[in-house]
Amino acid sequence: MKNRSKYACGATWLVIVQAVVAVLAFGGCNKRPYTRVKQLPLEIKLDWSAVKETNQIPERLKLLLFEENGTLRAQYDIPKEGQLLTGLLDVGTYKAICVNVTNNVEIQNPDKFETTQLVAKPVSSSLASIFGKADGKSAMVEQPGWIFSGVLQEIKVGDPLITEETSSSAKSSIVMPMARRVKVINFNFTVSGVTNEIKTVSAALGGVASKIDLTTGAIVAGNQAASPVTLTFNPAGGTLQGTVLIFGNEAELSDEVRNNLQFAFETESGRRIPLEEDITEQLKNSGGAEGDLQIKIEGSLDVRYDAGLMTVVIEWLRGSEEDLEGL
Repeated sequence: MKNRSKYACGATWLVIVQAVVAVLAFGGCNKRPYTRVKQLPLEIKLDWSAVKETNQIPERLKLLLFEENGTLRAQYDIPKEGQLLTGLLDVGTYKAICVNVTNNVEIQNPDKFETTQLVAKPVSSSLASIFGKADGKSAMVEQPGWIFSGVLQEIKVGDPLITEETSSSAKSSIVMPMARRVKVINFNFTVSGVTNEIKTVSAALGGVASKIDLTTGAIVAGNQAASPVTLTFNPAGGTLQGTVLIFGNEAELSDEVRNNLQFAFETESGRRIPLEEDITEQLKNSGGAEGDLQIKIEGSLDVRYDAGLMTVVIEWLRGSEEDLEGL
């Protein structure tokens, strides 16, 4: 009897130990970090809910994935909805930047997360020759076009808060909010006088930012440039309208930077009439210093012919702003 009792007791303890091990191994596994899984796929979804210009959203974007220490790990070409990234990632912490790259911009210094910038490319030499340097020192760069970007400072692959597990697989999934990174300046002029003598009109705006920090979306100060303004001249209707997209206005950051608007009027006789105006105050009064706004600049141009000399006189009207609710 004593021997049977001894063996029965031992068997009972063995059952208890096995039960405890089972609870520790399997209990609450859906709420634990994935320490038992060394690698997982990562899905990044792009959230465009803050973007109002839905018709300008690009079809494809560049995604840069960085290690926790900021070193570039990989680059991906992804659709606007986002995607499951190819390959498995070690469980751990990552960072990511997503941006569309137009023909007029390029990504600069992408080897490290904190140095990654988006830079406007220089204009063609023929266009630059029309205006030279807008203020005697700023380079001429292209309009960036419609630029949108997003950033995730911390992605914890394997974190149960962003990780889904099915019976056959598991993946980490996270949402990246996207935002517009350009301001839009709209010019609207009425033109009077001898408008039939004007063949074409070109313009460039100085004091604009040529690059942005993709980790913050802010412009990089001290890199002012000039950008061409896209203009449409209608002599019959007496209008001159134009648009320029810019990363931001350097004149908002420094009183030493001015927004000089240069015109080049080409006449039917082949002459070129230059006109330069400082519109720093008009821009400040029309758009404010903060936020992404649609900025309207209005004025009138009077083309005059006096003693064989053609001149253009400009009068500025107070602009107005259209705040697109936090764009």
